[in-house]
Amino acid sequence: MNSGVIIIFLNNEKEIDNNEIEKLLDLDAYNVCFVNNGSTDNTLHLLQDIKFKLRNKISIVDIKHEKGLKSAIKAGARSLRSESSEYDFIVYLNSNMLDYLESLNDYFTNIKANRKELTPMPSRSQRNVLKDVFSISELLKNSNANEFNVKV
Repeated sequence: MNSGVIIIFLNNEKEIDNNEIEKLLDLDAYNVCFVNNGSTDNTLHLLQDIKFKLRNKISIVDIKHEKGLKSAIKAGARSLRSESSEYDFIVYLNSNMLDYLESLNDYFTNIKANRKELTPMPSRSQRNVLKDVFSISELLKNSNANEFNVKV
C-alpha cells in the first residue's frame, strides 16, 4: 500500500520541534511532503534540516507567497504524485495539528477501513490532482478522538 502525507507550514518556526516530527513520521509506511506556504520566517530552513536528517521519502515544496490551503494541498499532492503516481490515498494536515497526534499510522488504518464514508477534497481539475486526498481533521470530526490516540 502506497500512501502519502502532506503537512502544511506557514510561519511555524517557533512551533517546529524536530524530535516530535521525527517520532510522528513513520517513513517506512508512507511518503511525506512538507509544504512551506509562503513563510517569511525560518520555517523553510528547519524543514530542510529535517529532510536532511531523515533523508528519504520526504519532499519539500516551497511556495514563495501564501496561496491558501487548497493551493498548498494541491502543490503537495502534485509533488507526491510526481514521485509515485500510484497512491492509495494521501492525507493532509496543518502543522498546528502535529502537537495533538502521537502517530499517523492509526489514521491510515482508519482511512483504509472507512474510506467509502470519507469525502475527498473536491477538485475541478481534469487531472483529479485532489482525488483520494483526505483531511485528518475530517477523521477527528467524524470519529471519537480517543480512537486515534490524540493527546488531550
